[in-house]
Amino acid sequence: MIIVGLNAYHGDSSACVVIDGKIVAAAEEERFRRVKHWAGFPAEAIRYCLLEAGVGLGDIGHVAINQDSKANLWKKVGYLLSRRPDLSLVMKPDPQQARADAGG
Repeated sequence: MIIVGLNAYHGDSSACVVIDGKIVAAAEEERFRRVKHWAGFPAEAIRYCLLEAGVGLGDIGHVAINQDSKANLWKKVGYLLSRRPDLSLVMKPDPQQARADAGG
């Protein structure tokens, strides 16, 4: 079984290829982008790993994607509290209140 593992959309994006339980290729995207702690989609790392492992997209059995919604949770909360976003950007306005405010 061939598995592609991805760490994407937060610092140190990377990819790896695991064949029958053994890591055969792994790379961080920053090696190709030349940007420390690249936080996007690791397209070049995936390309490298597939080439290094000698497999194509059609050979992949599974894709595993890292996700940790609690990563840097307190930093996110601190950012939110320091910026205090306007809740009207996310709250649905009350149509009756909107008419009353408009004088109708």
